[in-house]
Amino acid sequence: MAQGGTPPPENPRAAIPLETEWGEAWVMKSCVFPVDLLYDVERDLWARPAADGVVRVGLTDVGQTAGGKLQVVSFPKAEQRIGTRIPPNKTIALMESAKWLGPIRLPVAGQLVEVNDMLRERPGMVNLEPYGRGWVVAFRPEGTIPWLFGDEARRAYRERLRRTFRSVAGVNDDFWCVHCNDWDD
Repeated sequence: MAQGGTPPPENPRAAIPLETEWGEAWVMKSCVFPVDLLYDVERDLWARPAADGVVRVGLTDVGQTAGGKLQVVSFPKAEQRIGTRIPPNKTIALMESAKWLGPIRLPVAGQLVEVNDMLRERPGMVNLEPYGRGWVVAFRPEGTIPWLFGDEARRAYRERLRRTFRSVAGVNDDFWCVHCNDWDD
């Protein structure tokens, strides 16, 4: 404890604020997190609500880093679903790298408005611009998205990135990320 019984200050590298091409953001373990987004910390997804009620969803910097270079982004039957109601937690896109396969699921029910067709030809755009041109789907939600925002999201990510990474197989030594390991603390 520091003087007066207060906890010691947080590691100054735990969440560094900065200005990015996506606006104000914080950086943790070299991954960028724009402050204006909602975050699903466990699934490494972000949501950006627009004034017209449409919400874009994509993979966070942590997600794209952990997944590696994306080779395929697919939208199973998405063309048939544009304009239709999608139930919550329904897989709307699949992302695949050499070492990872991950679904993108809507957090709440809503109307699918658009899929990012560019990702079919250029899946690596998710790696290059996860919060910009690398967005995955857009939808009009029927309810409030229950993801974290602001300081709550920052604290949850700080805690998550402190944990040992476990791959899909549950093995610690089959995956290594320069951002998510202790060497850069």
